[in-house]
Amino acid sequence: MSARLTSLLILAAVGSTAPSGELRVRVSPAVGPCVEAVKPLYEATFKRKLTVEVARLESAASATGADAVVGAEGELTRLIEGGASHPDLDVDVATIPWVLVGPSLDATPDVRALDQPSVRVRVLGGTLGLEARRMLERLPPENVRSLATLNGPVQLTESELAVVPLSLAGKGRVSPLSLPPLLVRAVGVRASANREGARQFLAFLTRGPGNAAFRACGREPAP
Repeated sequence: MSARLTSLLILAAVGSTAPSGELRVRVSPAVGPCVEAVKPLYEATFKRKLTVEVARLESAASATGADAVVGAEGELTRLIEGGASHPDLDVDVATIPWVLVGPSLDATPDVRALDQPSVRVRVLGGTLGLEARRMLERLPPENVRSLATLNGPVQLTESELAVVPLSLAGKGRVSPLSLPPLLVRAVGVRASANREGARQFLAFLTRGPGNAAFRACGREPAP
C-alpha cells in the first residue's frame, strides 16, 4: 500500500463512527504539551476519554499498553524497528521549531546574547538536543547546562536562557533559531486491540482543528 493511499484511508476515518471506550496515547516529553493541547478538543469531538501518558520512548517496550504513540522522529526509531508500531498507521503530524527562550515576560531574548561571556544557557539533552548543543560549542563549557529530562516547560532563573523546542518554552518570550525543527510522527501500536480508535486519533492529529491545536504546541501566550 502506498504512503498516499494509507494517508487517505486514515483521513477518511475522521468521518466514521467513533469507536467507544478510552484511548491511551503515549507521548515523549518534547511533544507532550502539544498532545495535551489537542486532548480537550478530541474528547469534545468524539465523546470519548483520551489518556495521555508522558514517557521517554527508548525501545519497542515503550509502546506497551498504549493504542498510539507520538514523538519526534528520532525518538520512534527503536519502537518502529522493534516491530511495535502498525505499518499502516504511521503519519507525519507537524514540525516544532527550536527557540531561544528567556524568563522575562517583558523582553524578547536576543540571540546575540549567546555570545556574551557571562551568559548561562540551558539546552535540551539527549538525541533530540544534539544539534542544539553543537550550536553552543563555542561557549565556555561551564556556561552550558544540559537538560537531561524535561517533563514540562523549562524553568529558568532571571540570569538564564534556554535553547529548547517551542513546545517546552513555557511562558517565556522566544526568538526563533536556525536549527532543523523536530519532525513529529504518530504511530498506531501493533498490539493494541483498538486499531480503529488509533486510526481515528491519527487522522484527527493530521488535519483541521486537531492539527491546528497541536501546532500551537501548548504555548501559554505572554500577556
